[in-house]
Amino acid sequence: MRIAIIADSHFSSTDAITCGKRHCGIADIIMRRAAFRIKRLIKPDVVVLLGDLVNDGDAADLATLLSHIKLIDVPIIAIPGNHDGNADAFYQVFPKPDAITDIAGVRFIVNAEHDEERPGYNAWRAPTGCDLIAAARKDWSGPIVALQHVPLFPTGSCDSPYNYLNADAICQSMAEQGVTLSISGHDHRGIPLFARNGVNYLVAPALCEMPFPITVVHLDGRKLSVHSEALRMPPELQLVDTHVHTRFAYCNENMAPERIAAFADAFGIASFRITEHSGHLLYSSKDYYTAQDRDLPVKPADRRLDDFIATMTAANIPAAWTGLEIDSRSDGRPLLSQADWNKVAFRIGAMHQLPSIHRKLELSEDQRRDEFLAILNHFLRYGFTSLAHPFRVFRRGKLPIPPGCFEPLVAMLKETRTAAEINFHTNEPPVEFFRLCIANGVKLTLGSDAHNLYEIGDFALHLDFLRQCGVDANLRDVLAL
Repeated sequence: MRIAIIADSHFSSTDAITCGKRHCGIADIIMRRAAFRIKRLIKPDVVVLLGDLVNDGDAADLATLLSHIKLIDVPIIAIPGNHDGNADAFYQVFPKPDAITDIAGVRFIVNAEHDEERPGYNAWRAPTGCDLIAAARKDWSGPIVALQHVPLFPTGSCDSPYNYLNADAICQSMAEQGVTLSISGHDHRGIPLFARNGVNYLVAPALCEMPFPITVVHLDGRKLSVHSEALRMPPELQLVDTHVHTRFAYCNENMAPERIAAFADAFGIASFRITEHSGHLLYSSKDYYTAQDRDLPVKPADRRLDDFIATMTAANIPAAWTGLEIDSRSDGRPLLSQADWNKVAFRIGAMHQLPSIHRKLELSEDQRRDEFLAILNHFLRYGFTSLAHPFRVFRRGKLPIPPGCFEPLVAMLKETRTAAEINFHTNEPPVEFFRLCIANGVKLTLGSDAHNLYEIGDFALHLDFLRQCGVDANLRDVLAL
């Protein structure tokens, strides 16, 4: 059993971005990032939400968080905290779990309605709540996990300022009934796993405070291990996100340029590069794909490139960090004039459309491989820092990568001194190709391809991928930036 635990997100849509250490105003973005990390990398059997999800009990804010949490698509157990309003109102938004809930061979005691707040942000458990412990053990020989918002532990066993006024009686009952683990939130520092009288106690740290942790518990019978997944990248790695979009992308969700730098800093990224679609800045959304397949004049009313550059300047994004993701035309020419090329300092290349796929032509795998390589052989000679998502055009076309693509493309990248971008945005990069890049001295870049603020610099998958490629030491040896 793998349990992903989120505690104390304290989202408030009306607060400033930060409230001291608490990042209340961006907690919805942090929760979306957490949902993605849980779904793609942690892959738990259950997600436990330990209360204080919002800062002032606002139902609309709770609904916003739930919209992100639903993306995880595993069982959810949510309990309210002292900031979430009363339990009845909380469960008008979140699904209400049974007081005793069984998931994947583990029994959970959900203490949501039997705990009362006491002065000093402490709590007291009513007798009906205490009776749940014995009821949970009845006819059940497997592990039991008790959930509550306020920290629960034997008096004097740790330095948390919070506890239950009748903690010793509750803890004695848990010991008598063989409860395996008690998990709490509320104390934002968190308390590492410790054991007393056969019961393990854990307090999960707050999601709203750096490094924005998710606590992960592995439970195998009575064997326990705990680790933390930080949503913030380790600043000491000095990671650079070389692929970030803005509100100028037709496919963006919330990429306000003036907010990008703040999120990059909060998420531990050393720097970033804005790389907006060249075609989105020159053509309407209707004409964009047509323009990649044949020459199409730019209509003055559709041209937004100069406005884009001015907006980045107004947002205090350095000129050296302002660039373009330049689309390839069907013949390998860039979808950008030379005059516009010279207006930006940073350029990455991308193939978003392969002519035979766009035109729905029936080709053999060899023919499609030759078409792909011929276009890139011409395109890469214009000079780019990196080639974005090298093979995603096939994934988008619901086609396999044709055999024989990897070695020739590695040779082209090496000859043109172009880095290969690791990119997971609607994409699964092939390990074999990137191993070949590393073996042949082709540098790599990390691109979030962010279209939503939560994606900026989210490189957990990228770092795991590099380990699969055999890179687990000095990233500077393989990264171009």
